[in-house]
Amino acid sequence: MRHVRLPSHFSGVGTWFGRLICLASLLLPGCSSVTVHRKGTAHLLDAWRASVVEADGLSARTLQTLREWDLEAVYRRRPEEAYLRLQSLAVDNPRPELLFALAEMSYFFGTKAEESACRQAVVYYYLCAGYAYHYLFRPGTEAPGQDFPVPSGAAGTVERGCVDCFDPRFRLACDLYNTGLAKCIRAAQRVGQLDPSRQLHLPGDKQGFTLSVVHHGFAWRPEEFGPLMFCADYRVDGLDNQHHSYGLGVPLIGTRLANAPGLAHAFYPPNVNFPVTAFFRFEGTIADLGARRAGCLELYNPLAAQVVDVRGRSIPLETDLTTPLAFFLSHTDLNGIEYLGFLRADRIAKRTGIYMLEPYQPGKIPVVMVHGLLSSPVTWAPLFNDLRADPVLRERFQFWFYLYPSANPYLATAADLRQTLADLRGELDPRRQDAALDQMVFVGHSMGGLVSKLLTEESGNDFWQIESSDPFSKLKIQPETRKELERIFFFQRQPGIKRVVFLATPHHGSKLSPSPPARLLAKFVRLPKNLLLAAHDLTEENPKAWTSLPGGSLPTSLDLLTPGSPALELLAARPEPEGVHFHSIIGVVPCSSLLLERVLTGGSSKEDTDGVVPYKSAHLGGVDSELVIPADHFTVHHHPLAVQEVRRILLEHLRSVEGSTIRPVSGQAVAH
Repeated sequence: MRHVRLPSHFSGVGTWFGRLICLASLLLPGCSSVTVHRKGTAHLLDAWRASVVEADGLSARTLQTLREWDLEAVYRRRPEEAYLRLQSLAVDNPRPELLFALAEMSYFFGTKAEESACRQAVVYYYLCAGYAYHYLFRPGTEAPGQDFPVPSGAAGTVERGCVDCFDPRFRLACDLYNTGLAKCIRAAQRVGQLDPSRQLHLPGDKQGFTLSVVHHGFAWRPEEFGPLMFCADYRVDGLDNQHHSYGLGVPLIGTRLANAPGLAHAFYPPNVNFPVTAFFRFEGTIADLGARRAGCLELYNPLAAQVVDVRGRSIPLETDLTTPLAFFLSHTDLNGIEYLGFLRADRIAKRTGIYMLEPYQPGKIPVVMVHGLLSSPVTWAPLFNDLRADPVLRERFQFWFYLYPSANPYLATAADLRQTLADLRGELDPRRQDAALDQMVFVGHSMGGLVSKLLTEESGNDFWQIESSDPFSKLKIQPETRKELERIFFFQRQPGIKRVVFLATPHHGSKLSPSPPARLLAKFVRLPKNLLLAAHDLTEENPKAWTSLPGGSLPTSLDLLTPGSPALELLAARPEPEGVHFHSIIGVVPCSSLLLERVLTGGSSKEDTDGVVPYKSAHLGGVDSELVIPADHFTVHHHPLAVQEVRRILLEHLRSVEGSTIRPVSGQAVAH
């Protein structure tokens, strides 16, 4: 829970200007800043070398292998010769100790080549991963280490495969594989030998050798792949939960090329990042590996695949879902857009709409997240990070985010979103064959809940009548004005929306809206020109038609959030539409911590509230479920209990559509 506290010199704020400054500093986008920082990487062998590694850089076990094959003295004088002779021995007799020694020596030679900026470092790291791979998955075994012989005369019976489980070489071989692969990719990118969309080139005699790059499970096309970065290079701040699983492979940060073609009615953020796990498959013999003829670099989407099949065995992939998200959020130009969108709506007009962090996937149910006042899609990062980590949810749902200028009247925002959904459905599913698009879930924080609820309602004449006493059909207005007002005040229910989750939604308004600081802040708002022109045309020809505000001025979202607002009360009084399920998550915090409310209103309240929206305003009768949690208004959608409740609701939604036309196939849902 985040507690908002002001420095002592603000305790006696006595002017509305001072309160305005407090308001601006407290009305944050809804989540703390998400950033990544470069960190130093520990050497692969640091922990082991601290006790058992000789000064020349090889482990005691590898030096013992060299002695057993009478190569220790050769290694001291001519390391490369010892390495080549050990390679020849392994071709004819791929014993485990030889393979491990070669993996470790390859790593050691790679570090030396890297120090001198030698292109050969790519090859050594390739061989390091390759020999470790052959050590871990030796042909003819069902599990790593099952061909280790049990010592003759040993008392009792040792389970086959158990020897490897306790051998430090087995555990280090996994690290040698992962780090060798990571170093190979890093070195190849540095010297321009890796094209993530097609191939990896290994230097060698004459023109060298080219290995293929294969993509698995991505909705992105191979040609959309840009540079790869390493999750291990970054430390995440701003996201409490780090979703990282362990196994073989290298977690990477993928980048979509900014010039790749996108959608006409939705946005892929520029240079959007996504999780990738690299895995090198080394089929063939030890001789093929030494000749650099073996190997295929496989790039897996860890959102779709968490295991890889190696010689009939399922091996867990090492994955990191959080660092790529944090890297994107720390570099996106969406940071700070909430203020521009609130004060100058026209400045973000071309950027308003639905944002996707991966391509549309038929059969997956969209979960559309709608932010609130003075906010942006970035506010959903903690919730999205945790929901996407659930394998069931990410298999059956796709997450979309709506960006809009939050000072706009929420009736106008809902009209814009209706049109956006219609246009997007026409682009993605023109024949309306994807049944998942008829099972959409909306999640709205604060005012975003009101926008979402409006999408489930039929307007009739009700919303127009609370704004004007004149019949709409008799107004004297320009055709474009009539069209604009009609789409805002006269609308149909969106049949594809089946469930809405309200998070701290002010169904009956908020004291923030009529407070003097908020009124002062509203004076700096510039609504979009299309709405201003429509209001001007309406009042010029029909001076008495607009009755909602004195002087016929156009209401902002702040005006419409005033407690007792007719539009709010009309929307709250509507019964739950048939076939639509509503859920409420409401924050309540102790009165002693409600500094924000005291700053805004000049007093305090003893009613249950999250500091901005009272419980009695967030409470809506007739909902399917209501959960009250100890969270303030700005963190309610990040709270662990809220995350668990949204997860429960989504799983309930899945159960409700079981047996319908949607079912998962090959790791994702498809429409029949």
